[in-house]
Amino acid sequence: MKPIPSAPSPLPSEPVVPSDLKVKLAEQRLQVTWDDGSQCVYDLAVLRRHCPCATCRTEREQRSESPAEQRSGSPMSLTILKTDPRNLRATGATLVGRYAIQFEWSDGHNTGIFDFRFLRSLPSLPAEQSAS
Repeated sequence: MKPIPSAPSPLPSEPVVPSDLKVKLAEQRLQVTWDDGSQCVYDLAVLRRHCPCATCRTEREQRSESPAEQRSGSPMSLTILKTDPRNLRATGATLVGRYAIQFEWSDGHNTGIFDFRFLRSLPSLPAEQSAS
């Protein structure tokens, strides 16, 4: 099994538009077909670790500056995760205009707005893992 990269790639400069979005809460996956025909499947736990809200972003930045946190290497140790991250689940999603999607999480967190350009920059699941 190929590991999923932990960092997003640079944001594309051109507009990024999905032609189809399917939030599969039972599977905790987001399936996206982009306007160029390519398809991506995202693990919702990975999306939560990359939450773009100010609180999560600030906490990731502070932790990346701490030598102790760099040694621990735990990507799920954000204190914004109020519950055991293994039990954390997306409970809903809402489109934000024509440019983003916002998730609601089982711990009440719901401030991350995933701009489609940002979403497209994140790692998708390998094909063998996304066939569920």
